[in-house]
Amino acid sequence: MAILRRHFPGRSASVLACAFVLSACVSSQNHGPFTYDPALIDGTTLFGRDVPAAEPISLLDLSPEMEDFLAPRITSPALGYTRFRRLLRELIDGGHFANMYVASGTYTAAETFHKGSGNCLGYTNMFIALARGAGLKARFQLVDTHPIWDVTQGYLIRNNHINVVIEDVALPGMRDSHITIDFNLVQPDPDDSEYQLVSDDFAAALYYANIAVDHLRENDLERSFAYMKRAILTDAQNPIAWNNLAILYSRYGHPEVAEAVYRTALRIKRNDKSALSGLVVALEAQGRMEEALEVSRRVRYYQLRNPYYHYALAEQAFRNEDYALAMVSIEEAIDLRGKDARFFALRAETASILGDADLAARSARLAAKYADRGSDRQTRDQGISPQYY
Repeated sequence: MAILRRHFPGRSASVLACAFVLSACVSSQNHGPFTYDPALIDGTTLFGRDVPAAEPISLLDLSPEMEDFLAPRITSPALGYTRFRRLLRELIDGGHFANMYVASGTYTAAETFHKGSGNCLGYTNMFIALARGAGLKARFQLVDTHPIWDVTQGYLIRNNHINVVIEDVALPGMRDSHITIDFNLVQPDPDDSEYQLVSDDFAAALYYANIAVDHLRENDLERSFAYMKRAILTDAQNPIAWNNLAILYSRYGHPEVAEAVYRTALRIKRNDKSALSGLVVALEAQGRMEEALEVSRRVRYYQLRNPYYHYALAEQAFRNEDYALAMVSIEEAIDLRGKDARFFALRAETASILGDADLAARSARLAAKYADRGSDRQTRDQGISPQYY
């Protein structure tokens, strides 16, 4: 679903869901040259030779089909807000939101336009390219949300979200207003999220990082590495690429190189949670337990404030049939963030096993209540249905 929210200074944005696997996001603003050891991205450690970066891809180029779509009915002189409304209406009427949201659809603007489907990054690429073609000031916006903690693997898994901000849209009686456009129904709690306008290069690095993960899932290590390298060459201050690269080194038995890569990410943002948690794993793999313990203390600070960490502990305890511990952990998760249907569903199961019928029934009702709020996600399978308010 494309959720369009009119924004004014100081108001938070609704967001769209798009997974960048095993990653974290930070400000993309480059403040002077950023240096790093080029040996980290040459491929010699993994392949015994230099591996060329994947070829760059023009994400926002307009195809002839898109240019025909824009002119003249959208680009003709009018207020910015009118051009925006024309663009949105033509996309809806043209069926460009009619197909399925495809989680793996990391497409360029032209590919998304042609296919009429994609994931959040694909739709965002398309909308930004068309908006700019219509003379609008369109930018990428990254949304950083709570990470999910994988207790078994010791990793923070972060689902980032990206959307479109149309700036300087003149609305009657308002100044400096802007509009945020989202292409999914998953909307994290604004209190748990940070919003950051990011550069085109940052967004392009996300694109390459997504493609790299797709190849990693297919066990094509070299192509995955080539796209991670392209991501870093595109925006060296995008820690998503560094963290994913570190995981690659760690997974394939090079914890010392993974450590160096994580420390590079931490130079970009010293409290990057994913880099810190990955660094603990890399240090432990080298037998440097004291150093790992010191870093883990920093990670622990974030764990205790992360409801999904407590939820992961509760799930693990439930699987181990330690229902008392599961109840303690799930209560911690609910105390930190009490509107997640999964939390209450697990509490209902746990309470039922422990013989607390009242708590089980109350938890089941709350699970159903919060699940109902997200039930319209099923419309994702029927296509994207734009809304705006």
